[in-house]
Amino acid sequence: MDEIDFGDCHINSHRTFRFFLSNITEVTAKWTLNYVALQKRSTLGYATKTQWEIENMEKLDDPDVFEFSVTEGRLKGRSLPLRKIPEGLMAPPLPKDEYEKQFLPQTILVNFRVTLTTL
Repeated sequence: MDEIDFGDCHINSHRTFRFFLSNITEVTAKWTLNYVALQKRSTLGYATKTQWEIENMEKLDDPDVFEFSVTEGRLKGRSLPLRKIPEGLMAPPLPKDEYEKQFLPQTILVNFRVTLTTL
């Protein structure tokens, strides 16, 4: 399972991550973001838990701390590939014309915002 660590974020401030959603098929894809509750696992005892499992048991699962710039849409297939820049980060492709613009990956901004009311 992939996890994104937003790091330390002070109350009433936020942290933003940028994601790119691509369509690897030839057909137009309809997509939507859905909330999936954190599944708590039962364990036999404290000695059988890993550090990761202990951290997961202490997590507060509150979907209201996330804000998404886009939550659904359609994405034409086959998306143009992301560019690799020298630092190793991924960047959106540079379309040559209006036709290629419709095959750009969907950019999704995710804000992690904690307030006193969510604690």
